[in-house]
Amino acid sequence: MMGDGRLPVAERRNYKHVGDALTRMVSEEGVFVLWRGVAPAMLRAMVGSVCQLVTYTQAKHYLINHGIMKDDSRCHFVSSLLAGLVYTTVSNPIDIAKTRIQTMKSVDGKPTYTGLFDVWGKTVSKEGVPSLWKGFLPYYMRMAPHTTLLLLFTEQFTYIYSVHILHNQSSHSF
Repeated sequence: MMGDGRLPVAERRNYKHVGDALTRMVSEEGVFVLWRGVAPAMLRAMVGSVCQLVTYTQAKHYLINHGIMKDDSRCHFVSSLLAGLVYTTVSNPIDIAKTRIQTMKSVDGKPTYTGLFDVWGKTVSKEGVPSLWKGFLPYYMRMAPHTTLLLLFTEQFTYIYSVHILHNQSSHSF
Protein backbone atom coordinates (compact mmCIF):
# COMPACT_ATOMS: atom_id res chain seq x y z
CA MET A 1 0.00 0.00 0.00
CA MET A 2 2.84 2.38 0.80
CA GLY A 3 4.52 1.89 -2.57
CA ASP A 4 1.31 2.26 -4.55
CA GLY A 5 1.78 5.99 -5.05
CA ARG A 6 5.15 5.45 -6.71
CA LEU A 7 3.69 3.21 -9.41
CA PRO A 8 2.47 4.59 -12.73
CA VAL A 9 -1.25 5.43 -12.57
CA ALA A 10 -2.16 2.43 -14.75
CA GLU A 11 -0.39 0.01 -12.37
CA ARG A 12 -1.70 1.34 -9.06
CA ARG A 13 -3.86 -0.99 -7.03
CA ASN A 14 -5.78 1.78 -5.24
CA TYR A 15 -6.63 -0.26 -2.16
CA LYS A 16 -9.30 1.40 -0.02
CA HIS A 17 -7.99 0.03 3.29
CA VAL A 18 -5.99 -2.88 4.70
CA GLY A 19 -8.97 -5.24 4.62
CA ASP A 20 -9.57 -4.42 0.95
CA ALA A 21 -5.88 -5.01 0.20
CA LEU A 22 -5.84 -8.41 1.94
CA THR A 23 -9.09 -9.53 0.31
CA ARG A 24 -8.04 -8.49 -3.18
CA MET A 25 -4.54 -9.91 -2.84
CA VAL A 26 -5.85 -13.31 -1.74
CA SER A 27 -8.59 -13.42 -4.39
CA GLU A 28 -6.30 -12.24 -7.22
CA GLU A 29 -3.03 -13.97 -6.35
CA GLY A 30 -3.85 -16.69 -3.82
CA VAL A 31 -3.34 -16.99 -0.08
CA PHE A 32 0.39 -17.66 -0.33
CA VAL A 33 0.99 -14.12 -1.61
CA LEU A 34 0.66 -13.06 2.03
CA TRP A 35 3.89 -14.92 2.81
CA ARG A 36 5.85 -13.76 -0.23
CA GLY A 37 9.26 -12.61 0.95
CA VAL A 38 9.06 -14.17 4.41
CA ALA A 39 12.13 -16.40 3.86
CA PRO A 40 14.41 -13.49 2.87
CA ALA A 41 13.01 -11.43 5.76
CA MET A 42 13.88 -14.20 8.22
CA LEU A 43 17.32 -14.64 6.65
CA ARG A 44 17.96 -10.90 6.90
CA ALA A 45 16.94 -10.90 10.56
CA MET A 46 19.14 -13.89 11.43
CA VAL A 47 22.24 -12.89 9.48
CA GLY A 48 21.90 -9.24 10.44
CA SER A 49 21.44 -9.93 14.14
CA VAL A 50 24.36 -12.35 14.31
CA CYS A 51 26.67 -9.92 12.50
CA GLN A 52 25.43 -7.02 14.63
CA LEU A 53 26.02 -8.74 17.96
CA VAL A 54 29.32 -10.37 17.01
CA THR A 55 30.69 -7.10 15.60
CA TYR A 56 29.60 -5.16 18.66
CA THR A 57 31.16 -7.64 21.09
CA GLN A 58 34.40 -7.97 19.14
CA ALA A 59 34.77 -4.22 18.59
CA LYS A 60 34.10 -3.50 22.26
CA HIS A 61 36.63 -6.09 23.44
CA TYR A 62 39.22 -4.89 20.92
CA LEU A 63 38.87 -1.25 21.97
CA ILE A 64 39.09 -2.14 25.66
CA ASN A 65 41.82 -4.82 25.47
CA HIS A 66 44.11 -2.65 23.31
CA GLY A 67 43.76 0.33 25.64
CA ILE A 68 42.07 2.46 23.00
CA MET A 69 39.01 3.13 25.15
CA LYS A 70 37.71 2.36 28.62
CA ASP A 71 34.64 0.18 29.16
CA ASP A 72 32.20 3.06 29.21
CA SER A 73 29.34 4.52 27.19
CA ARG A 74 31.72 6.07 24.62
CA CYS A 75 33.20 2.66 23.87
CA HIS A 76 29.73 1.14 23.66
CA PHE A 77 28.60 3.96 21.36
CA VAL A 78 31.53 3.54 18.95
CA SER A 79 31.15 -0.25 18.97
CA SER A 80 27.44 0.00 18.27
CA LEU A 81 27.98 2.38 15.34
CA LEU A 82 30.40 -0.13 13.84
CA ALA A 83 27.90 -2.93 14.48
CA GLY A 84 25.22 -0.92 12.68
CA LEU A 85 27.56 -0.42 9.73
CA VAL A 86 28.28 -4.14 9.46
CA TYR A 87 24.57 -4.96 9.88
CA THR A 88 23.69 -2.61 7.03
CA THR A 89 26.47 -3.89 4.78
CA VAL A 90 25.51 -7.53 5.27
CA SER A 91 21.73 -7.20 5.26
CA ASN A 92 21.24 -4.64 2.46
CA PRO A 93 21.60 -7.18 -0.40
CA ILE A 94 19.14 -9.48 1.38
CA ASP A 95 16.75 -6.57 1.87
CA ILE A 96 17.01 -5.64 -1.83
CA ALA A 97 16.09 -9.22 -2.76
CA LYS A 98 13.27 -9.34 -0.20
CA THR A 99 11.73 -6.15 -1.51
CA ARG A 100 11.96 -7.26 -5.13
CA ILE A 101 10.40 -10.62 -4.31
CA GLN A 102 7.58 -8.98 -2.38
CA THR A 103 6.80 -6.50 -5.17
CA MET A 104 7.37 -8.74 -8.19
CA LYS A 105 4.70 -9.30 -10.79
CA SER A 106 4.01 -12.50 -12.66
CA VAL A 107 4.87 -12.54 -16.36
CA ASP A 108 2.78 -15.00 -18.39
CA GLY A 109 1.73 -16.69 -15.15
CA LYS A 110 5.32 -17.16 -13.97
CA PRO A 111 6.94 -15.17 -11.17
CA THR A 112 9.74 -12.78 -12.13
CA TYR A 113 12.08 -14.33 -9.56
CA THR A 114 12.39 -17.84 -8.14
CA GLY A 115 14.36 -16.92 -5.02
CA LEU A 116 17.20 -14.94 -3.49
CA PHE A 117 19.94 -16.15 -5.78
CA ASP A 118 17.78 -15.53 -8.84
CA VAL A 119 17.13 -11.94 -7.70
CA TRP A 120 20.82 -11.36 -7.04
CA GLY A 121 21.89 -12.90 -10.35
CA LYS A 122 19.41 -10.90 -12.42
CA THR A 123 20.10 -7.71 -10.48
CA VAL A 124 23.88 -7.98 -10.83
CA SER A 125 23.68 -8.85 -14.54
CA LYS A 126 21.34 -5.93 -15.33
CA GLU A 127 22.46 -3.28 -12.84
CA GLY A 128 25.91 -4.31 -11.60
CA VAL A 129 27.21 -5.44 -8.21
CA PRO A 130 26.84 -2.01 -6.52
CA SER A 131 23.07 -2.19 -7.08
CA LEU A 132 22.89 -4.73 -4.24
CA TRP A 133 23.67 -1.83 -1.92
CA LYS A 134 21.16 0.66 -3.33
CA GLY A 135 19.83 2.83 -0.55
CA PHE A 136 22.77 2.00 1.71
CA LEU A 137 23.07 5.44 3.30
CA PRO A 138 19.37 5.86 4.18
CA TYR A 139 19.33 2.27 5.47
CA TYR A 140 22.38 2.95 7.65
CA MET A 141 20.91 6.24 8.85
CA ARG A 142 17.91 4.23 10.04
CA MET A 143 19.89 1.33 11.48
CA ALA A 144 22.64 3.32 13.25
CA PRO A 145 20.32 4.95 15.83
CA HIS A 146 18.37 1.71 16.21
CA THR A 147 21.50 -0.37 16.78
CA THR A 148 23.07 2.23 19.06
CA LEU A 149 20.03 2.52 21.30
CA LEU A 150 19.47 -1.23 21.32
CA LEU A 151 23.02 -2.03 22.37
CA LEU A 152 23.40 0.86 24.83
CA PHE A 153 20.18 -0.19 26.58
CA THR A 154 21.34 -3.81 26.53
CA GLU A 155 24.61 -2.82 28.21
CA GLN A 156 22.75 -0.81 30.84
CA PHE A 157 20.22 -3.56 31.55
CA THR A 158 23.04 -6.12 31.75
CA TYR A 159 24.84 -3.91 34.26
CA ILE A 160 21.69 -3.42 36.35
CA TYR A 161 20.98 -7.15 36.32
CA SER A 162 24.57 -8.02 37.17
CA VAL A 163 24.84 -5.58 40.08
CA HIS A 164 21.34 -5.59 41.54
CA ILE A 165 20.20 -9.16 40.88
CA LEU A 166 23.42 -11.16 40.83
CA HIS A 167 25.19 -8.82 43.27
CA ASN A 168 28.32 -8.81 41.13
CA GLN A 169 30.35 -5.78 42.18
CA SER A 170 33.02 -6.16 39.49
CA SER A 171 30.69 -5.14 36.65
CA HIS A 172 31.45 -1.94 34.81
CA SER A 173 28.94 0.87 34.91
CA PHE A 174 28.13 3.46 32.35
